[in-house]
Amino acid sequence: MKQREPIIGVQALTDAHPTDSDCDPTGPSVSRRRFLQRSALLTGSVALPLLHSPSSLAAENVDQRLHQLGIDLPEVPASVANYVPWVREENFVYLAGQIPFLNGELLSPGKVPQDVSIEDARAAARQCGINLIAALNAACDGDLSRVRRCMRLDGFVASNAGFNQQPAVVNGASDLMVEVFGDAGRHSRTAVGVNELPLNACVEVAAVFVIN
Repeated sequence: MKQREPIIGVQALTDAHPTDSDCDPTGPSVSRRRFLQRSALLTGSVALPLLHSPSSLAAENVDQRLHQLGIDLPEVPASVANYVPWVREENFVYLAGQIPFLNGELLSPGKVPQDVSIEDARAAARQCGINLIAALNAACDGDLSRVRRCMRLDGFVASNAGFNQQPAVVNGASDLMVEVFGDAGRHSRTAVGVNELPLNACVEVAAVFVIN
C-alpha cells in the first residue's frame, strides 16, 4: 500500500503550541488557524498554497528570483562578539540571528506596537530574512542553488505587554523565504515576544537550512 505523503501547509509555519490568546476561557476554543488568519489580515499576508511534495527542492533560478524581487544581498557583517554568522555541519547550515540592518542602519528600532507598527515590524522582519539569505549565500560558497530546504525560522519580536501578534510580524521573513525558494522555502517556525533585543531592534530572526 502506498504510504500517504504528509501535507505541509500554513500550520507548518506556526508555533508548535497554541498560546493563551488562542482560546477563549469563557466560551468555545478558537482554532489556531483562525487566529493566524486574523493575524495575516492585519498585514495583508495571504495564505500560501499547500506543498504537494516533501521532496520539492529549491529551483536553480534563486538568483533570478532575487533580481525580480529587487533584492541585492548585502555583505555579511562581521561578528561583534564571540560567535560566527553561520555554522555548516554536513548538510545543515545554522544561521545566527539577524536583526534588520539595511545599509548600516537599524530599521524601526523600539517595541511593537508602541514604538513600531505591525507593518513596519513586518518589513523589518523581511530585512532580517534578506540578511539571513546573505549569510546562507556565504555558507553555500555563493551558490544558492545548493539550497534544498529552509527547515526552521526562529523569530523574536520586542513586544509591549499585552501584544500577541508576533506571528503577523515574523510573516515578513516567512513570506520572503517562500518568495525566494518556492516550496523549498516552507518551514517550521517559532514566533515569540521578548522584552528587549540587542541594539533596541524590534525583531530578530535565526534560521536552519539544508543544502546539497
